[in-house]
Amino acid sequence: MKATPLKALGTAFLLSIAACGGAPDEAVYSADQCRRVTLIDGADGKTIIGAEDFAVDRDAQRLFISAYDRRAVEKAARKKADKLPHGGIYALPLSALFESPTEVAAATALAAPADIPGGLRPHGLSYDAANRELVFVNRGYRRVGGKWKMTPRLQRIGANGEMFVGADTAAPCSANDVLAAGDATYASYDHGTCTWRAAVEDVFRLKRSGVAADGKESIFAGAAFANGLTQTDNADIVMAATRENALIFLDVEAGKAVETARIKLPGGPDNLTVSYDGAVVAAAHPALWRLGLNRRLGIGKAPSRIVKADPETGAVELLFDDRSGALFSAATVGVETEDGLVVGSVTDAGVLVCQDAP
Repeated sequence: MKATPLKALGTAFLLSIAACGGAPDEAVYSADQCRRVTLIDGADGKTIIGAEDFAVDRDAQRLFISAYDRRAVEKAARKKADKLPHGGIYALPLSALFESPTEVAAATALAAPADIPGGLRPHGLSYDAANRELVFVNRGYRRVGGKWKMTPRLQRIGANGEMFVGADTAAPCSANDVLAAGDATYASYDHGTCTWRAAVEDVFRLKRSGVAADGKESIFAGAAFANGLTQTDNADIVMAATRENALIFLDVEAGKAVETARIKLPGGPDNLTVSYDGAVVAAAHPALWRLGLNRRLGIGKAPSRIVKADPETGAVELLFDDRSGALFSAATVGVETEDGLVVGSVTDAGVLVCQDAP
């Protein structure tokens, strides 16, 4: 992989980044520069909830959205319902969000739930520009002994809504995010086990999670809750270590990945994207306990914080900060374009759009 100036700065500077890692108190986008936009399925008009992850087609200026209502699905599964709710993979022109002060935007569904084994409940999402395909972690469910069992798989579909659905492939049992990087596909897994021992990893912040290549063999297993994945314009692979409040840069050679650098963040990073200027944009959770209450129990609001980090210098900039979650709760992804910022959430409805006043 091509070396970046960040890697060449030396261990002492990297440790100083990890020690400081703060962000300015004042965000680039204030609350009065942001508005909520309700997303609806263009086919049936239903409101889209849980737009948890994004990917961007820079050439066509399209936003791809991975969404499903996780609380509703998990509740139905616990109650052994006959059917479980589905989600969707959607496409939306970025112009639909930025060029007019719209309050509602209709997104185009790119896959039918019936075509996906176990139903369509997409989680992490990546755009493969070379093949014009989308790859995502799909959380399919099947009945086992009268109960619903969730099994994640990696799924590919055409990015233009073609009637093409690729064969699903294996994924780690705790697969979280996915990255299509040239000829390789990487998946992060947020725990080293899917048994009760996963809770022990969380309590003691054990570094047992990491990244698997092509959905199978682990190539890195040294993170506390590995989460979002992205690839910078310099071909660096970046992983979010949520319980370490850090971005970890990885160098993959000969089937193994090693940490080459890290950037400390003001919160636990979730999904990652690359900004129009090459910086890494992350949703950073400043209070994981509040996120847990909101995400699992529907109690209260969770803060929403979006930051971006310069891979060249390690500098961290605060893009948006809603510490109460009143405007937009539990942000898990942000995409920054030249026109502004789009934010998605694991539990809230629609998206948040921020832009400078005309």
